Amino acid sequence: MKKLVSLAIVLFFAATAFAEEYVASQKITQQVLSGELSQTVYAGDEIKPVTILYENTGLDENVVPEYSSTNFLENLGLSKRWVGSRCEIAGEMRDDIPAGTYNAFIVVRDNEGKFAKTEFEFTVLEKEKTLSLKWNESSGDVNQEVTAGKSITPIVFDYEGITSYSVSELPPGLTKTLDSKKQKIMIAGSVNSDVMSGDYEYKVTVKNEKDDEKSVSGTIVVVGGQARTSIKLFSDNTSQEVLAGNEIEPVVFEFANVRVDESLSSFKFEGSLKGSFAYSVEGNKLTCSGTVDENSKGGLYTIRIIAIGENNNDTAFANVEVTREFVETKVTVVQNKSQTLSPGDSIKPIVFKIENGSNPQLTNFPGSYGLKKDGNTVTITGLVEESAKGPYEIELTVTGANNNAASAKATINVVIESSSSSIASSSSSEASSSSEQTTEIAAVAMNGVKFGYANNVLTVAMPNSAMLRVQVFDMMGHLVESFAETEASSKSFNLAHLTKGNYVVRIESARSVRTARILVK
Repeated sequence: MKKLVSLAIVLFFAATAFAEEYVASQKITQQVLSGELSQTVYAGDEIKPVTILYENTGLDENVVPEYSSTNFLENLGLSKRWVGSRCEIAGEMRDDIPAGTYNAFIVVRDNEGKFAKTEFEFTVLEKEKTLSLKWNESSGDVNQEVTAGKSITPIVFDYEGITSYSVSELPPGLTKTLDSKKQKIMIAGSVNSDVMSGDYEYKVTVKNEKDDEKSVSGTIVVVGGQARTSIKLFSDNTSQEVLAGNEIEPVVFEFANVRVDESLSSFKFEGSLKGSFAYSVEGNKLTCSGTVDENSKGGLYTIRIIAIGENNNDTAFANVEVTREFVETKVTVVQNKSQTLSPGDSIKPIVFKIENGSNPQLTNFPGSYGLKKDGNTVTITGLVEESAKGPYEIELTVTGANNNAASAKATINVVIESSSSSIASSSSSEASSSSEQTTEIAAVAMNGVKFGYANNVLTVAMPNSAMLRVQVFDMMGHLVESFAETEASSKSFNLAHLTKGNYVVRIESARSVRTARILVK
């Protein structure tokens, strides 16, 4: 609604100052056509436009009566426009103005050179800023492909209510800028030619004073990169000394232009140092840590890292001097250190105890034998060959932790018993022909015992009553059959149920022992 008010009633005159400088006009009147001279507005918002018509100035209709005024545009962000004697005040209150009350004025003059002053009062409230970030659709796409050395289409994001921002993981060469007046963040520039090809997933993040956060992500796909891959030793400890079984001091390598994934597939870990090692990456640093194998021999070893790049590979080394504490290696015989037996007999198991040793080796055994390792013991079993005679010192040797050796010996004394008739030669010759379709063995012992073997059947004839024991051994000296007779008789034993192969028959009477080799078909 239009208002017609006399300046004497409506306008505020600064009487003292005005009296000193101006002569007040008593005839100028104003008509507020729209808006209000006193307003409350949020910073950054538009005011209600104010239109004032000054009348009775005594000036021509098209003459502007303004004499002076506050610079609205500069001070508050507002603008004023005169059309003849009508003044229009409008615009957006500056968004950076602190909350408070602000005054402005217009001084007009009549045709007599007398003045009148119109004052405005604006109460500015702080506007609550809502945090926002969004891609400006009129700019370049958030996802782009670019050839290394070329420019991207600038990407723009609009924001509100932020106190800080960041842009991460951009390809080298691209830059970020912030325009606080237009409230825009822009990514632009040319990608360096010496970058790695691949996907660069960047992220634009903004925060407000409450530490609330919003972000937008995108991908710059770079093709044709000419990056050169490199890796070098970064640690001061280019060489270190460590005791076998202990941890190494972490070794750090610095690399460039290597694409890193969770499995570290762009690195090859080689070298002569053995043990349990772990590798980790932080930034452009690769760290190797872990424990040297406790069984490692003393000496100089290397850690070797190969970095695999798009256009080349590179290699770096670190040296580790491994030392060892002296550990004594021992071998002792704990069972059957010495025994006496006849040719063709099975030995009593010989048991060795090993301390701090490995890789046991047996030498000088007079026949076929078996070696069984169980924890820190080694057990030897076997069958003495028929031609054996005299004492034999068998020796078990092991390798120590310090690459030294230790050994222990046991004695096997092979004694040939006397007999009234020799059957060894016949037994031996008949055994050697056991691969024929039919093998026959016949012998007469001192006590008249006869035995024979043909077609997997062993026959023993004992004309007189006496103790007679028959034993059958495999070629490893294991007893597989045993028979005992005390009455005068002839007995046959079918051995066809045994596994095919060579065996040794041992026939023992009270006065003699004889052996023969047979073949079970």
